Parts: sequence; structure tokens; C-alpha cells
Amino acid sequence: MITPFRRNWNPKELFDALTPAMFAAEASDVRARWDKLWPDLYTEYDARHLKQELVARNLIVSDEAAAFFNAWAIDEERHTDGFIRIIELVANESEKDLRERLDARCHDFGPIMEHLKDEFSLLAMIAFDEMCTCRAYAAEKPFYDTLGNNTFHHWLREVIADEAVHSMNAVNVIRARYRDRISQVGTILDNLIRAADNVRYSGTFVLDYFGAVYSNELLADSRRATMRNIAKPL
Repeated sequence: MITPFRRNWNPKELFDALTPAMFAAEASDVRARWDKLWPDLYTEYDARHLKQELVARNLIVSDEAAAFFNAWAIDEERHTDGFIRIIELVANESEKDLRERLDARCHDFGPIMEHLKDEFSLLAMIAFDEMCTCRAYAAEKPFYDTLGNNTFHHWLREVIADEAVHSMNAVNVIRARYRDRISQVGTILDNLIRAADNVRYSGTFVLDYFGAVYSNELLADSRRATMRNIAKPL
């Protein structure tokens, strides 16, 4: 059985030396920071709801996929904790209020049910989705530049690396268990890209391709990278 590759880092330790007073700003700047960071936070947080949906629908059937999703869910909680701490530091919010906002949000998996067919299609979707997120975060470096502290660059590198590992871990499960279905991956990814234009995000973690950074070019590049990885020998 293959096991997922894991990375070990702690965002709370990373931000330990920073205080909100270091990032005081005009109200308009604080609001802009909030507007940027809040969607990043809630989409990471929504991983827990996707995991619950997968368990409820019995979509995780292999030991390899179970190990992957358990490791993935832990990492997504780490990202959630990190974004909460960043918003506390730069956007005048408290963890208590943020978690209450997160808990109050609704989640509707109805719009993406056609993409949750079985473990194989699920793994293809996650491999692509995590590759998209990896590239989207990489494109957000200019925002973190404006915060004026290299710790945020360190944070960004860690999160990008996690997302790349998630994509590759999902790919490895596909290559280990579903080599006979690899020819279907391209069609699955094409369907996801088409859905991105029509499906409104509803708290599902996947298909959160809103905002200017999720361009057609980014989605196409992420598709090519995912396909290249799947084509590599195990």
C-alpha cells in the first residue's frame, strides 16, 4: 500500500512573533485585506464539509484513498488555522468571531453531485483542484508583499508546497489503483473546467474558482500539469 507524503510545519509557531499592532492600517486597507483573505479562509475550512460528504456517500473505498484523505483533512485544518491567525493579525478580527462566521455558513453539494461519482473521479477532481489552488496561491504573492513582513512569504511557500503535495498524493493513488482508467482523466478534468463557468460555489471546497486569479489560462495550465503527473511512471 502506498502512503501519502506528509509535510510538518505549524502556522501558529510561524506567526508567534507577530502582533496586530505591527499591521495597523487605514480602515479601507483593513477592509481590502479582509475581502481578500476571507474567501481563502472559508474555502480551506470547507474541506471538513467535503470530507463529511464523502464519508456519508461511501465514496472512499480503498485504504490508499482513506489514508490520503485523512492526511489531506489534517493539512486543510492547518491552513484554516493559519488564515485565521493572519486575519487576526492584519484585519482586526478575532478567532472566536471568525469561527462563528464559518460555522454559520451553508453548504450545498447538490450542484457538484455529477462530479462525485466514485473514488476514481473524486481523486482526479482533487488532484486537479489542488493543482489549481497551488497556482492560485502562487499568483497572490503581490498581496502578501503589501503586508510588509517576510513571515507571510514563508507562510505562502508552505501552503503552496502543501497543495502541490496533495495533488501529487492524489495522483499517486490513481496511478497505484486505477491505471486502467487513466485515459478517462482528461474528460473528467474538461468537465470540471466547463462546470467552473456555470456552478456557483456553495461551500464544497472544490470548484472554488472565483476571483480574477482563476483565469482560463490557470485552469488550462493546471490541467496540463495534472495530466503530466498522472502519465509519469509510479
